[in-house]
Amino acid sequence: MKVSRLASIGSALGLGLMMMLPGVAHADSGCAYQGNDRACFINYSSSSSTLEVCDNEADGNGVYAVFYTMYIQYEIKVGDGNGSSAGCGTRSWSHGVHHFKICEDDAGEDTCVWWDQ
Repeated sequence: MKVSRLASIGSALGLGLMMMLPGVAHADSGCAYQGNDRACFINYSSSSSTLEVCDNEADGNGVYAVFYTMYIQYEIKVGDGNGSSAGCGTRSWSHGVHHFKICEDDAGEDTCVWWDQ
């Protein structure tokens, strides 16, 4: 009887302590590739993310990505302004990313690949 009562008290104390601890932020991320070109994001919260687009092909075609929030309420287009030279295009955004597409600006209609959670 004493053991089960102590276990119940211990469980209640443990639950109480867990409820007092601050919540752990969940960083959600993803990358998509169009050939060797890459676009990635990291969500720090529903209102903060970092976006990156890298042109990794010296083919003369530009690369960009369009990032969207859930329900396509907001979108932002990010490119790699220096082409295939070292460095990528990065941007901070005041929204969380839900899905995006990376596109190569090639002849005719741009070739795109979608990433979705």
